[in-house]
Amino acid sequence: MNKYVRIFGLIVLLCFSFYYTEKIAQFMRSKDPIYESILASKDDYEIKSVDAIIKDDTIIPGLVGEVVNVDKSFTAMKNLGYYSENNFVFDEVKPNISLSENLDKVISEGSKLKEGVSFIIVDNTLKEYFEEMGVPYSILTTKENAGGVVKYGSKLNVDEKNYQEVENMLKKNEWNNDFCYIRLLSEEFCQKKKKIMIEETLRLNNQNFVSNYHSIKSGSILFLENLEIPKVQVLLNQIYFQGLKVLPLEELLSESRS
Repeated sequence: MNKYVRIFGLIVLLCFSFYYTEKIAQFMRSKDPIYESILASKDDYEIKSVDAIIKDDTIIPGLVGEVVNVDKSFTAMKNLGYYSENNFVFDEVKPNISLSENLDKVISEGSKLKEGVSFIIVDNTLKEYFEEMGVPYSILTTKENAGGVVKYGSKLNVDEKNYQEVENMLKKNEWNNDFCYIRLLSEEFCQKKKKIMIEETLRLNNQNFVSNYHSIKSGSILFLENLEIPKVQVLLNQIYFQGLKVLPLEELLSESRS
């Protein structure tokens, strides 16, 4: 019995030892000029999260917030030897209304705060042009074109019949993403596969291009339906004129700020 009492007492003593050691360490940190500087300025670098916007069955992703991780920032600056705002370490703060809790909704556009647009394409002519120009894109993909190499693009699996086979091919080459295009795959199918449902904001083709390309705005998901290259060049000029970027679909629709 005494043996167990001694063991219990030793455990209690160790716990108190660790507790007081940590308290002393915290006290010493709090008196450090670098630590004090971090505490004094951390609120100036806080970025509030932005909630997703839900309307009926659609959702526009929000953005995570950022707060300074005081202890990690302190460690980074102590290793550096001085206080430096460039060495702040941040933690992400999830939006109160987040995409991850609303996967039954369809993304119809990305956050306007991303200051960008994304392309979904279907034909190889545009794929080759975007690859040559280094412009990000996502191409609709079936078993027939799943093996084509992409450098600047990703592939949207729309082959319901051979979905898992195509998915395995894309994952092997890291060309896949987590999106499910509901114009060609049903919402029920997408939810069963636990994919993020998306649709385009604007569909552009050779017939409607002139009347619609001025409607582009930040966050737009643009489906280019066999659009002629000269019109694509005009489209890119319009995008850049508005101060927007062409972003990978994964980046435009992510809640991350990076």
